[in-house]
Amino acid sequence: MKKNEMPSITTYVEMRRLNLFPLHKLMFFTRMSIFGRALLTLLLLVLLAGTAFSEEKRIVIAKSSESPFFQAAAEGVKKEIRRANLDPVFIEYDLSVEAPFNRQIAKVRELNPDLIVTVGSKSTALLSKHITDIPIVFSAVLNPISSGFVQSMRSSGGNLTGSSLDIPISTQLEKFKLIVPGMKKVGVICTRDSEPVVQEAELVCRQIGLELIPAVISSEKEIPQAIEQLGQKVDGLWAVADTVVFTPQSTQYLLLYTLRQGIPFQGPFTSFVKAGALFTLAWNDKDVGRQAGELAVKVLAGENPKYIPITTPRMIYLILNLRTAEQINLDIPPHIVSVAKEVYQ
Repeated sequence: MKKNEMPSITTYVEMRRLNLFPLHKLMFFTRMSIFGRALLTLLLLVLLAGTAFSEEKRIVIAKSSESPFFQAAAEGVKKEIRRANLDPVFIEYDLSVEAPFNRQIAKVRELNPDLIVTVGSKSTALLSKHITDIPIVFSAVLNPISSGFVQSMRSSGGNLTGSSLDIPISTQLEKFKLIVPGMKKVGVICTRDSEPVVQEAELVCRQIGLELIPAVISSEKEIPQAIEQLGQKVDGLWAVADTVVFTPQSTQYLLLYTLRQGIPFQGPFTSFVKAGALFTLAWNDKDVGRQAGELAVKVLAGENPKYIPITTPRMIYLILNLRTAEQINLDIPPHIVSVAKEVYQ
């Protein structure tokens, strides 16, 4: 038995057999009332449960890169787990290094974690595919359903749960309509991979009085034709994060086209607004990590990650480009500008 480790014993008979219960204490115990025995037994159980819960927890935090965003999310995870007094041992592992995936998987397994926290889509894709017997909590992941990580936002169907970066579609489109009140038709460019997100958006649009017109492409080369066709039909362009749609070259083309044609463009990220998109909705990096940390605490307490719903950002910020608004002849009311976290002008 390790030093200072409490024996997992629940009766005085077992204690006596292992010479852990002195004779005079045994005599005292036998003279106690039934109520006293029950009280002492309850106290022992409480102490033993506390000891079991405070056992050291080994948590591997696997990041897709060392970017400030991923580091902020990782810090948020650690903060929430420490607050739960789980006596954690954090082991940070960088999956961005160029190494064979089987070697990286083996390395994570060698660390013998109680829980794996993945930060970013790359680390989540790699570890969730090859490790199914250790609980995984992901953070900073876009489109976990279309990425194949989870079956739905209510249940992963496997050994993981997590905090996504997906700002609810209803929130995005309602804000778009508020900023551009005259908008009736909104366009979106997508691929087959992001089409499920667009199908959900179509339902939202019908509920709030908008018509969504999608243009489904299979390669970046089709973007000029798609945006020119949409430009003749829509009052605004909404973006769904898709690596085929948004490459450096296509993004530049879309920004220039929407500016020249006076089409309000909601970009998927803050960098788009800096480059000329009208607005975006952003999340708080560290709070996304804290949300994952809260889920990690539940898993470490014994909950099955399969049944823990995926979270979406709860701290959402408006980022505006007033220079773009002026260029496309759009007046944004002062009360909307006043609530924006960042304004470019």
